[in-house]
Amino acid sequence: MSTVQERCTWITEQVHRLGRRGALVQLSGGIDSSVVLHLCAKALGPDNVVALYLPDDSTGPETKAFVEAAAQNAGVRLIERSIAATIEAQQPIAQINELIRKYEPGYDPSTHAYSVNAASTIARRLGALVYEVAIGPRHGRPEKTVRLSVEDLRALIAYQNRKQRTRMLFAYAEAEALGYAVVGASNGDELDTGFVVKYGDDAADICAIGDLSKPQVYEFARELGVPQQIIDRTPTTDTYALEQTQEDYYYALPADVLRRLVGDGESAITDEVIEEVLPQCPGWKAAALRQAATGLAATLRYQRIRSLRP
Repeated sequence: MSTVQERCTWITEQVHRLGRRGALVQLSGGIDSSVVLHLCAKALGPDNVVALYLPDDSTGPETKAFVEAAAQNAGVRLIERSIAATIEAQQPIAQINELIRKYEPGYDPSTHAYSVNAASTIARRLGALVYEVAIGPRHGRPEKTVRLSVEDLRALIAYQNRKQRTRMLFAYAEAEALGYAVVGASNGDELDTGFVVKYGDDAADICAIGDLSKPQVYEFARELGVPQQIIDRTPTTDTYALEQTQEDYYYALPADVLRRLVGDGESAITDEVIEEVLPQCPGWKAAALRQAATGLAATLRYQRIRSLRP
């Protein structure tokens, strides 16, 4: 892991190499984007960095306070743009509400919310990352789960992925108008295991922390002086109007285990790797881990491939 100063030097070199005057960082109020914002401010100077906040109708009421704390602490300008109308124009939320009511007839979007979560118990049994839909009070904790058909689950995830891709559109529009580079906040755990939306939160000119594990991101946060309330905040996906951690959504297995299992996404998983990680995976059997690794590798290949040319 490079030092903060070495990383700041690299950011400066890359921004200038791209012919850009500064950096734009999408700010979610979470640890990753806050660290990237502080790195860019230190590297380029606060006057050459802009934080972009893109709330929608699902954004939690507490998020803006974290966003403002990060921007103020880094000394950068904060731009806020709502993406709610853009998402609604692509696909009305009423269609998604009707889809959920097929499984939960009493679902009322004015008081209820949903999230897509990893079903860890089922995953252990089937040897695959399986997802189910959680339902609960809006901006509260899940109270029940429902199992959707494969077709309906795909439709729901496709709708949610619009959010990350819409943020990318807004980020590049703002950055290009300023002559800035878009600096992404996906960390190494996410990029190495496919925990990103293709052409969404993985879309950036520079990935400032794309080689760091989550614990390493926290080390940078403390050294950079990121506000303590952000360091203490539980990482979320910033996607649903229901409380959800990143572990709820994707990590049916620990991130470091997922990275070991998936490898480079191309090489076959070995018996040695399976035996090495098995003690860290209570309830999993070797055959199920191997099957999960195969699915993860396919996801990672899909995420990394951009355009196929002969």
